[in-house]
Amino acid sequence: MKSRVLQKSSLFALLIATILAGFTGPNASAQLSTATMFGIVTDSTGAIVPDATVTLTQTQTNFVRVTKTNDQGQYRAEFLPVGQYTAKVSASGFKEIVQNGIVLTATQQAAVNYALDIGGESTIVEVTTEIPLVNVGNSVLGRTVDNREVDNLPIVGRNVYQLLSLTPGIQNSQTENTIGFPGQHVIINGSSDNMVGQVTYYLDGGLNMTGVRNTGNVLPNPDAIDQFAVQTSNFSAEYGRTGAGVVSVLTKSGTNQVHGSVFEFHQETNFNSNAWLQTTRTPLHINRFGATLGGPIIKDKTFLFGSYAGLRQVSPIEFNTVVPDALQRAGNFSENLPTSTTIAKGLGACATALSAADKSVTAYGGRFIVCDPVTHQPVPGNRLDLDPNYHPDPVAAAVLAKNVPLPTPGRTDNRFIGNEGLPNQTDEFLIKGDQQLTAAHRLTLDYFQSNGAQSNLPSGSNLPGWAVNNYVYRQQTANVSNVWTVSARSVNQVWLSYTRMNAGRDSTPGTSLAAYGSDLNVQGTASLPDISVANFFHLANAISGPVAGDNVYGLRDVFNTTRGKHSIFVGAEIYLEKDRLETLLNNYGTFSFANSTVPNTASGQATYVKTGAAIADFLIGHPNTMGQDSPDDANANYWNYGFFGQDDWRITPKLILNLGLRYDVQTAPTDTQRRYAVFKPGVQSTVSPNAILGQLFPGDPGVPQGGVDTNYNHVSPRVGFAFDPYRDGKTVFHGGAGLFFDTIGGNEWMLSQNFQPFAVRETAAFSHVTSLQNIYSTDCQDFQGCTSPFPYLYDKVNPRYVSPASLVFLQQGMRWPYNVQANFGVQQQFTKDLAVSINYVGAFSRKLPLYIDANAPIYNTANPAMNTATNYNCRRPFDALPFGKGTSCANPAVGSKYISNAYVIEDGQNTNYHGLQVTVEKRLSQHISVNGFYVFSKALSSASLQTTGNIGNSGATEPEDYYNLGLERQRTDSDQRHQAVIAAVWKPDYFGKSNRVVQNLLNGWSISAIVTMRSGVPFNITSGTDDNMDGNNNDRPNVVPGKMERVNSFGGSRSLERTQWFDTSAYCRVGSAGCSAGTGAGNVDGTVSPNSLSGPGYKDIDAAIFRDFAIYERVKFQFRGEATNVFNFVNLGTPGAVLSSPSNFGVISAQATTPQGSGMRVIQLGGRILF
Repeated sequence: MKSRVLQKSSLFALLIATILAGFTGPNASAQLSTATMFGIVTDSTGAIVPDATVTLTQTQTNFVRVTKTNDQGQYRAEFLPVGQYTAKVSASGFKEIVQNGIVLTATQQAAVNYALDIGGESTIVEVTTEIPLVNVGNSVLGRTVDNREVDNLPIVGRNVYQLLSLTPGIQNSQTENTIGFPGQHVIINGSSDNMVGQVTYYLDGGLNMTGVRNTGNVLPNPDAIDQFAVQTSNFSAEYGRTGAGVVSVLTKSGTNQVHGSVFEFHQETNFNSNAWLQTTRTPLHINRFGATLGGPIIKDKTFLFGSYAGLRQVSPIEFNTVVPDALQRAGNFSENLPTSTTIAKGLGACATALSAADKSVTAYGGRFIVCDPVTHQPVPGNRLDLDPNYHPDPVAAAVLAKNVPLPTPGRTDNRFIGNEGLPNQTDEFLIKGDQQLTAAHRLTLDYFQSNGAQSNLPSGSNLPGWAVNNYVYRQQTANVSNVWTVSARSVNQVWLSYTRMNAGRDSTPGTSLAAYGSDLNVQGTASLPDISVANFFHLANAISGPVAGDNVYGLRDVFNTTRGKHSIFVGAEIYLEKDRLETLLNNYGTFSFANSTVPNTASGQATYVKTGAAIADFLIGHPNTMGQDSPDDANANYWNYGFFGQDDWRITPKLILNLGLRYDVQTAPTDTQRRYAVFKPGVQSTVSPNAILGQLFPGDPGVPQGGVDTNYNHVSPRVGFAFDPYRDGKTVFHGGAGLFFDTIGGNEWMLSQNFQPFAVRETAAFSHVTSLQNIYSTDCQDFQGCTSPFPYLYDKVNPRYVSPASLVFLQQGMRWPYNVQANFGVQQQFTKDLAVSINYVGAFSRKLPLYIDANAPIYNTANPAMNTATNYNCRRPFDALPFGKGTSCANPAVGSKYISNAYVIEDGQNTNYHGLQVTVEKRLSQHISVNGFYVFSKALSSASLQTTGNIGNSGATEPEDYYNLGLERQRTDSDQRHQAVIAAVWKPDYFGKSNRVVQNLLNGWSISAIVTMRSGVPFNITSGTDDNMDGNNNDRPNVVPGKMERVNSFGGSRSLERTQWFDTSAYCRVGSAGCSAGTGAGNVDGTVSPNSLSGPGYKDIDAAIFRDFAIYERVKFQFRGEATNVFNFVNLGTPGAVLSSPSNFGVISAQATTPQGSGMRVIQLGGRILF
């Protein structure tokens, strides 16, 4: 069942060579929130100077670190707080050197060499040499965004995560609110986000992520952020947990000088431009405000910094919905009677196809034929109210009367026009203290809390006053760290950390359909159901009640000592993670009313009754499908251990070798009720003898407590080097490779707890309900004993199932995913302000998880007549439904217990990434600074992996054929062949010699921009039909013989591109006339590869303009204007790619969104008081 694609011998040769080397990858200063400064001290002839004293003083706090050179003339200072420094270098018989203006950033390895002149120590020589722009210490790739960039670059929305896009290798970065809390998802160098989340997030050295989905947590506002560092390739052995990258954010601290800000930023509808193809602007009104304050409590000893920020937003929602008028509510559908269609007579007449003219009518809910629910004959004149078999459902009538308004007066198309405002509010608090306990101990404590409450209409809802989903979250992060200067050459840093993210999504009002007279039995907290009526209204709801999140307790210690040519790091970390997911699922009930053909009893089909018209079915309470779930309470508790050693070995003054080793263990999860399941076909559980055959539980032979065995073989060797051939810090060659293990997210561990027998997830499973008032008693086909199956409670001795049972299992012997990284490159500093870096980057992920349906229907090649939709459950390999259990596969006997889907989370998927990454950095000089990169890359995966959805939900993509996974080899969903980003800041102060008026008008302005250009991401072309009859409509088509897949070229004409982005005539449905045979069993699988074409490219320029106005001494006011997509480029979205939807096939109907969530220009105006 596991895919073996992408297993290339070259990759394993690299891996084996790395392991045999026994080394670890290059070091990024082995620090999260501090910096390193190192170098060589010589005399004017180049001879080394041993035992020289190097004194580093942080100018803002007078923090002092003293170190000495060794017998090789080398010095190294680790765990330095970031900021500005003055360095003093002295030795007996030499003049003292003083260097001011040294700026150290998080995770930086600053190489600064000094040459002493002979003379008296009382003689001071001041130098102004700047820190080199090239990295002479290791081969770590990434980027540090310092405070100047955070302060100067445009950040519309005030989310610092937006600046992650400035780092080469980051292919996608977005904030999502999936289960109640905002989580940051980042794709780095072709990595996967499929329940693994291959990026680790830190805040002030403590973990800042939620293990449920391995996503980054909320960050403080930009005024509270000092800087952040992103590491994307071959990072230090200190870093574990994930294998693709590290994002470390550092907040500001107090200093000896009082400093801070007061700010407000505003976005308004009238500031913005219209979205593409829209004549009106999208309503928008957002206020962001707050303040920061930092300073000394005791000079040079105790410092404090604090911050508050808030957001207030009201999102207006507009409604334009067809609703039934007074006649239709009474059962009179004469205004919907087809006028251009000849209605047939007799049984089956209700299946009469409407003419094109009747289909084109949308007023009053369109044209349709209403049939008698018993005789299945068309009702004369569409007057259901006059039909003797018409019995209005009192619950439907009550819902109409209370929650479905009449058409807006004056409208002639039965539409309701209205609006509703929904609030969004967040508040955040940060407090941070630094204490210089002694000359050897520096203590830092920080606490950050963010609270949010946002109200949204459930997806698809098109009327006010029904259900509102309220997303409420609270995030808390606390860190305590101590830096202990053990000696001039040894330093230790220890962290204690706690991170909590807790979120919920509840629905208001807290009533159920029972309040309308229904017998719907809601297990758990009540909420209104989801009711959709085709061509009319949708009273939507979403899964209410999920309380999701985790508590993470961490302890981390890193010790560094310099011995001769070696800078050695050893350390360990341990985290206890307690994940939880409590959800009501769809306990409220979902009811779908669709326009459908009435069953023809004469042909022996099912005898349940409907009218064939959705709105008429609603009036009599006969849904096409009804679904209902039971609540779920899932937990996963596990430990993460890490032990590491790192040696930065300066072999010669020109060459540094970075060596080390890391060992990781993530324990298998535990749950107090042991609610995990594995799949072993044909084996009966001894723990739960009445369970479905093949479903085993902890305690069964070979099934441990967590469902899987803990792996203890996660040894990660890494190696890297930096070679400075001329010893001038201007030309550096670097490279390395390493192994990086990932952890598995809590949501993956807990997924089996969401399914039977622990919980019921059977949305849209029941199709024989004939009353909203008496749901269960009138449907003895779906509900055993004509009674409600709720409350549905897990009973280990006698587990209950609602068949067909869809189940999820952990894979026995599951292995943890890992990532192999490699890079090689050269850096060249051309001037003191300009440097270029060229790198090859490779990243290869293995053992990635994918949901595999081990019980997918098998295509019957011996008896093709069996390959129908009604026979899905008869063609499953395990516990298949025989005809003897009922009248047919479509109508099994009541009480039958059998499996439908059996999803096993398997570890067999892979990704490959190869990229050329070129970066340019120009420090601020001559009024301008520039940082930019260009990436040419290719990322492949063995299946669609970049999704955070669960199987069975819209967020997940299932393979076309589970028995032919080789068809799924594809470009990753975030693959961009070309990507370029340029960030620039321009300070046009050219008028220093002009008169005062000109100086005041033109000097002091700053203009910044972020320019983004990238090629299109791939998209998947599907047939939209279940051609291979496996129960999933995700099949792909074939290419028409003689044709080829291609994107059309219209010379850049947007109007033509959007109407037919690709050659739509090149595709045909498998089995259709003129189409070639497919592949797989029965030749019914489409041969078009997934993600075979690319969508439109993207270009965007975000810009900011601001100026400071002096108020009093250090107090100033800053006016600031910022905009996304300042030139309002129209970036086209992904075209329609479903063959069975010809009106949308190849058509682009939407604009691509910016990272801030909007496609059009959005302007943000603000003001800041700075001091």
